[in-house]
Amino acid sequence: MFAPDDPEIPQWKLLLREPEFAIAQMILWLFVGLTALQVTMRFVFNAPLTWPEELSQILLVWMTFIAAVGLSRKQLHIRVELFDNMLGRRSRLTLEAFFNLLTVIFMAYLVVGGWQMYEQMQFERTAALRIKLNLIYAIVPITAAAMFTIHLRQLYENVAGIFGKAHYGS
Repeated sequence: MFAPDDPEIPQWKLLLREPEFAIAQMILWLFVGLTALQVTMRFVFNAPLTWPEELSQILLVWMTFIAAVGLSRKQLHIRVELFDNMLGRRSRLTLEAFFNLLTVIFMAYLVVGGWQMYEQMQFERTAALRIKLNLIYAIVPITAAAMFTIHLRQLYENVAGIFGKAHYGS
């Protein structure tokens, strides 16, 4: 999952540089372990467990949202790059600014809606593990707020680039 630019960089520094991907990778390994446990218990011992399946579903959702933050930060979300090659620098930056603005608006709604869902689910629990659902749904407003901040910064950089100002952070 990590592709270091310099093979001399220690793995722990890569984990610090890309914490979202490190967390998502750990969740993925836990997900694989839980799935292996469930398959073994079901088909080898004929005694399926209910909690690994429930926990795996929760981890899959968390992994997806956490990795989405890293993808936003690195600008690696899926997109059609057809116009990138056809447009000039300012036009491309204007198009990117438009998409970042739409994403900022969407993430603002997701933060608000996610928070409302968090509050509504405070008394509900999962069936097997009895985990409060609001703790599971908390990932939505948390990651949406992170992506809101990331895309707001990218929007600022786009606008600065359109008007010929130095990019933020460079």
